[in-house]
Amino acid sequence: MEDHPEIVTNLQALFNQDNGTGRVANISGQGFIHSYDYMGRWLAAVPSEITKDIETNFPGSPGGGGSDYASFLAAGAPAFSLSSLSWSYGNYTWHTNRDTYDKIVFDDVRSNVILAAILVYKACEEETKTSREQRVMPINPRTGEPGKWPTPRSPTRKGGMN
Repeated sequence: MEDHPEIVTNLQALFNQDNGTGRVANISGQGFIHSYDYMGRWLAAVPSEITKDIETNFPGSPGGGGSDYASFLAAGAPAFSLSSLSWSYGNYTWHTNRDTYDKIVFDDVRSNVILAAILVYKACEEETKTSREQRVMPINPRTGEPGKWPTPRSPTRKGGMN
């Protein structure tokens, strides 16, 4: 983001599905107030056999962590996680030698590809730029403080060296 801020400025939408081989089961508006307006239109174009089991949460709250969409979201770009059934991905195969082809659920991957392709196509065909208006974050019950939108962080740039 630091090196090419024009990417964030010109981004219509970013879709990320990287948490395992299961079908997409959840889509959040990631805290963008008007995300339902455009995501609702785009999802309506997806065959119902793909969307029938997808739960949505609009406007939702911005996700954090290390997923590939998080840095775009922190920079204010409309970035969306297409969260899938993880099939023990996070606690069994994630970034291990157990993350092998035999874990692939091909019917789910096929549905995810169709979903992502239609969302990207519809986003590209949108006549207006997506709104980046962010919700007011709710009070954090643990701290009593208002929640905060994630903030961009500078990359380490050590090339794997400590």
